[in-house]
Amino acid sequence: MTDHGLRGRVTRTTLAGLAIVVPLIAIAGVLGVPQKLGLMIFPQQLAALMLCASLAVCFLRGSLSPTARFWQLDLGLAALSLALGLHVFLRFQILSERSHQYPTEALILGCVVIGLMMEGLRRVIGYTLVVIFGLLLLYAVAGHYVPGALQGRPQPLGDVVRFLGTDSSATWGQSLQIAAFVVVLFVLFGAFLIATGGSEFFSNLAGRISGKGPGGAAKVAVTASCLTGMISGSAVSNVMTTGVVTIPVMKRAGFSATNASAIEAVASTGGQLMPPLMGAAAFLMAEILRVPYRDIIVAAALPALLYFVSIYVQIDFMARRDNMASMEATRRQPFLEILAEGWISVLAIVALMLGIFAFNHSAEVAAVYATGVTVVLALGAYLLRLRHGGMSPRQILKALVDAGVSTSEVLLITAAAGMIIGLMTLTGLGFTLSYYLMTFGSESLFALLLLSAGIALLLGLGLPTTGVYLLLATLTAPALVELGVPPIPAHMFLLYYGMLSMITPPIALAAFAAASIGGANQHKTGIAAFRFGWLSYFLPFFFIYKPGLLLETTWPQAVYVFVSTIVSLSLIAAAFLGHGHRKLGWRARAVWLALGVAIMFPLDRLLFSALDYSVAMLGLAVLLQHILMRDGRFLTLRAARE
Repeated sequence: MTDHGLRGRVTRTTLAGLAIVVPLIAIAGVLGVPQKLGLMIFPQQLAALMLCASLAVCFLRGSLSPTARFWQLDLGLAALSLALGLHVFLRFQILSERSHQYPTEALILGCVVIGLMMEGLRRVIGYTLVVIFGLLLLYAVAGHYVPGALQGRPQPLGDVVRFLGTDSSATWGQSLQIAAFVVVLFVLFGAFLIATGGSEFFSNLAGRISGKGPGGAAKVAVTASCLTGMISGSAVSNVMTTGVVTIPVMKRAGFSATNASAIEAVASTGGQLMPPLMGAAAFLMAEILRVPYRDIIVAAALPALLYFVSIYVQIDFMARRDNMASMEATRRQPFLEILAEGWISVLAIVALMLGIFAFNHSAEVAAVYATGVTVVLALGAYLLRLRHGGMSPRQILKALVDAGVSTSEVLLITAAAGMIIGLMTLTGLGFTLSYYLMTFGSESLFALLLLSAGIALLLGLGLPTTGVYLLLATLTAPALVELGVPPIPAHMFLLYYGMLSMITPPIALAAFAAASIGGANQHKTGIAAFRFGWLSYFLPFFFIYKPGLLLETTWPQAVYVFVSTIVSLSLIAAAFLGHGHRKLGWRARAVWLALGVAIMFPLDRLLFSALDYSVAMLGLAVLLQHILMRDGRFLTLRAARE
């Protein structure tokens, strides 16, 4: 065996071992294993081990790249990352409380933390967070040169560096701990669901329940991405999981490569809002707001359904306009056969929901138990040699490795966000910016919402949803709450727009990933994804002006808002496409557009409730008449005559 082959094998083995360590530490921390052993270990110490193991994984992966020219440097950085994690684990309790007694050690620690974090971020997501951090670090030491109200007090560079390396409100703070002890465990749960055939189960289930009618292939893709999003919580991974199947099917059904890729990208993006797993930002939201995760699940349910309904309606109207075929001639797998193949996925999700809602466990504890149920069932199926869902011990280890590797990015991003939030707290910049946003919003809440949406989309051009949400939750959310917006709608608004950056040109990451599968032009796919998902850009404003959508009011009001929103989105979609169940003339399109926009407006707040209900009922009547009539005659009467 050559030296290169031996090095590669040792490196891969080390990488796999470190990746496995990450979820195992998370499980131990959540179940309180150190405390049960009589050890006084802070969560920050365990989170530091997980973060530094993830840094080492990042650098080791770089050394294995075929284009790696400085693999020795990568191995050195990985070793330094492990040494950093061990040092923080052993010395955190002392340095966090008495760093002034060990200034040199704290300074060196801070320098190593900053250097490794910035290089890791550069490799994982590019330069965006690195630049933001650099600007805030410069502001911390030279803020007194900034003119006007944003002028800050100068901080000694050494003190700032020590703060970032030792303080529990910076690198090792709340953001990292939430990712380490909540997000990692849900990613682990999702990894085991996928390994036991969860993706195939949801794809088959989608084909069984949504393949009818024009454009059936695209409808199956939307449903499959919706269901798969329940276990992935990531737009790009959702695209790569379901898109390899759905995009070719859509192309064979008559959709262009661009449209097929765009539909998959938009549908997969909604997975970050789809309960029960959602995206990493949803867990951060629950911890920031200090509410049970089940409250976030409940609040996100109707918006997630509306997101996918809006895509579904557009596909249906477009397919009818373009005379696209349905999939009714395709063999549809029997429902019981699908359930028999995906029985482990069903029981695993039931176990998760029971843990959260029936036994009132915290989200992370429920995830641990649900993962345990999944592993036991999968191992039992393997030992009994059942046809579906079995996992050998080797496959279980592989799922652990996959989970550890896939969470490395989240841990780096949340730790960097903690550093940025810590700098804004240290300098007072966060309070100053929030104050100015609140002052701006006092003149017009709608203008502040538009500004917040624009900032979220702009940040999303270079950051994943998690990073966007964490920054805006610190800056914008307090201003919205101070202006009277309830906390959950305010944070959900920001989360949603951070998510929509995945399909917003010019850097639409989910669209670019789908284009690579469909063989389409990336930029054209990004524009098409924006076109398919444009209705979704209106939905976050409903969270603020129609709180029933987030179940912040009575059930009858929630049902009314949900149904009226579907009516509004359907009317607007048909008006822009010029076609519903049949072609619309320009007069009808104008009326439908006006009705759809009027239903969107919070007329009950601007004028009076009766007008709001009346407009919604009129819109529903117009839509029902259009669906139930064809060529000017009611379908029922026509059927009776024939």
